[in-house]
Amino acid sequence: MNKNYKKIGLLGGSFNPLHIGHLRLCVEMLEQAGLDEVQLVPAYNPPHKNISNILPFEMRCSIIEQAIENSPGISLNRLEKKRTGPSYTYDMLSNFKMENPDSSPAFIMGDNDLLTMPHWYRGAEILRLSDLLIVGREGCGMDQVHDFILNFWPAHQKGKTSWSIEGGNDIRYFSVPRLDLSSSLVRSRWLESKCIDWLMPPSGVRILNHFFNEIESTWRKS
Repeated sequence: MNKNYKKIGLLGGSFNPLHIGHLRLCVEMLEQAGLDEVQLVPAYNPPHKNISNILPFEMRCSIIEQAIENSPGISLNRLEKKRTGPSYTYDMLSNFKMENPDSSPAFIMGDNDLLTMPHWYRGAEILRLSDLLIVGREGCGMDQVHDFILNFWPAHQKGKTSWSIEGGNDIRYFSVPRLDLSSSLVRSRWLESKCIDWLMPPSGVRILNHFFNEIESTWRKS
C-alpha cells in the first residue's frame, strides 16, 4: 500500500444476510492489518449463485447500515449497484480505484477462497489492483497458502506471513478467531422459526421480522 494513501479494506459478498461473523472480521482487520477503514461491498448480481433467493440489494444494505451505525471505521459501499452484469471482484476493484484515486485498497478474503482464484474472472490480475488480506479461518494451513501464492503469481516471500509480486501489490496472511457461522445457517434457522439472536445484529433480526412475508418467500426459493 502507498503509505500516503488512506488504507481501505474491502470485504465483498452477497451478505444474504449480514451476520456477526462479517462484523467481527471487520474489527479484526482494522486492528491487525492497520487499516483506516473497512468497507462492506454487497454484490448486486453475485456470480455463481442462485439470485432468486437473494434479498433485494437495498434490503441487504439496510441491514448492514443499521448494524454498523455505531461502529467507527466500518462503512457500507454501494459501488456494485452502479454496475451492470455479474459482480466480479476484478471489475469492482477497477471501479473502486477509479472512484478513489487517493486510497489504497486491500481486498479481504478467506484462505479457502484464495485457493479458488485460478477459476475467478481475471483472478491472477486482481493483485495488480489491490493488496490481498488473507484470513486464515478455514484450516488450509500456511504451507498450502504459501505454495499456492508462489505457484500462482511471480511472488516472493517478504516475511513469515507476507508476500509481494514484482510490479504489483502485497499479500498478507492473518489468523482470526473462527466463528463457525454462515449466512446459509442464519437463513435455515430463521426459516425453521428458530431463534437467531446474536447470530445477527439485533437490528438485522428486527428487519427480518418486519418484512417476514417477503423474506420468507425469497429465501424459500431453491
